[in-house]
Amino acid sequence: DTFHAWIECLETFPKPVIAAVEGACVGAGFSLVLACDLVVASSDSVFSLAYSNVVLSPDGGATWQLARKLPRNLALQWLMLGERLSAAQLHERGLVNQLCPAGQALNQALALAERLNARAGNVMCSIKELLTSAQASTLSDQLDAERDHLVRNLHHPNGGIGIQAFLDKSSPHYQR
Repeated sequence: DTFHAWIECLETFPKPVIAAVEGACVGAGFSLVLACDLVVASSDSVFSLAYSNVVLSPDGGATWQLARKLPRNLALQWLMLGERLSAAQLHERGLVNQLCPAGQALNQALALAERLNARAGNVMCSIKELLTSAQASTLSDQLDAERDHLVRNLHHPNGGIGIQAFLDKSSPHYQR
């Protein structure tokens, strides 16, 4: 239960969560990675959800995540066969955002975090919330939510900062 609470915290945390993966990422570790928003993995990383190999069913939200991120038949194959998957295979399927040389995942993830940190935090939170809610929303409800977030972000102090920087053709310095 404690592990599952941690997975829920990662999934619902309002700001972007980045995973840096080096080497083997299996079982619960893979579930943790699936709960992150962005994933940087070394090209020699391997991933596996091999629960079925030891007569167990998956945990850590792996089935929930894969059902939303992959075609059903591919998720079934990965979970039922418990095969080792390369970082390149996950990258091809959109589960890894960036591939990097071995030993560079943390540095690349930190560089990605810096890029995100330079953007308006309130907008990053809105984007994450909107994408999460979209899966269970009707189009009409999602359009309303997008409108509400847009208006809220427009009236946030960062809205004026961003618009002025755009007009001045300068780099914005957002409030945290």
